[in-house]
Amino acid sequence: MFVDMVFLLRKDIDIQRFKIRWDNSVYDDSVIVHVNRWSLIAAVKHNVQEIMIAITHCRNLAYEIPYHILNCKSLRKLEMQVFSNASYVEMILPRSMNLPQLKLLSFTGVSISNAEASKRLFSSCPVLETLRLVDCDVQTDDQKNLIVDSLSLKEFEYSHRRKYLLRDNDTMANIIRLCAPNLEVFTCKSFLRQDYSLENSFPLSRVNFNMKLKAKKEDENAEAYSNLQSTEKEVHGKRMMQFLRAVYLVTGMRLSSPGFLEVFSRAPDSLDCQPPRLCNLKYLTLEMWCTRSCLRAIAYLLKISPHITQLLLKNKESNLADVGDGWEAGLSSPGMLSHLELVGIIEVEGCDNELKFLRFLLKNAMALKTVVLYPRSTVASPDRVRKQFLVKLRASPRASSCIIVHWEAANSTHLI
Repeated sequence: MFVDMVFLLRKDIDIQRFKIRWDNSVYDDSVIVHVNRWSLIAAVKHNVQEIMIAITHCRNLAYEIPYHILNCKSLRKLEMQVFSNASYVEMILPRSMNLPQLKLLSFTGVSISNAEASKRLFSSCPVLETLRLVDCDVQTDDQKNLIVDSLSLKEFEYSHRRKYLLRDNDTMANIIRLCAPNLEVFTCKSFLRQDYSLENSFPLSRVNFNMKLKAKKEDENAEAYSNLQSTEKEVHGKRMMQFLRAVYLVTGMRLSSPGFLEVFSRAPDSLDCQPPRLCNLKYLTLEMWCTRSCLRAIAYLLKISPHITQLLLKNKESNLADVGDGWEAGLSSPGMLSHLELVGIIEVEGCDNELKFLRFLLKNAMALKTVVLYPRSTVASPDRVRKQFLVKLRASPRASSCIIVHWEAANSTHLI
């Protein structure tokens, strides 16, 4: 009644943003009725520009989105989150859709199994710039593939956070095919065990891959990956190699999971896995563990990225053994890292593994000018660690004649 009165008293004044979150809807049979009515009023009578709807614990396994929402000519932003306890919520789309000003479309927790309806939805958004599909199962052809075909699209995110949905549902897209020549940013967050591939033939400004083994953050650790069977690592590694091959024209890339590197280290050793060449890549950001596999994977990425200028690393605790000697064998080549100028490492412990990796960079990076180190807050005796680390670095061979090392915790700069 309160919400009804707000709309009534507002009369015909336009609404910029309509947002509603209905928690625990499983206890209320009227939730869909109310939400739909309010959305229609906002869209039809008040020329709404942004609609954001979140329905949690939805008891209905199907949701028919109102006709007037997907035919609202004033709408610029549409976000819908519909959560069920154990499965996707099937979204039923109207036969006719027209969203001439929509620039952002975001769905979470829904399934659109009607391929023709999916294609009509995306084609009804001629100026769409941002598309986000989170925990969704959307196909646009009869082979259960997701084809993103848009001239206006600039940013696309495809994410899965709830692993049980993937385990219980086998209709997820087999191939994600990007037919968007103006796409600038692509983000993919999913699980290593999920079998699908990516196809893309256009340059990208930024790519973010966040591929995990398990859903819970506390279970995502170096020990879990070290216990994987070698055959499983190889399968995952080949899949990651395919992803990199699909975005080989990218300028800036972020790998937001150390697990990507752990399994990727197996891919270069596979005879049937054609390596990519990331010739456009200039900016590389990685989350890593200081393990032998991760360091080899990073070195390999640097080897196939001849024009990289900036490398930023976030070192996460691994508690695994020393990487030993010869971990970089076969990963150096003439002219490698000839453009690398800046290296930054966050959460430095001052351990031998970090030192070995920095020595590898110093030895190969002819244009390196700046190294910025941010020590981990839990490091004991940071001043002593800093002095020991810098002494060892000064004694290391280097290809560049002058490198400035910033140890940020002490606000000090050192020339080596």
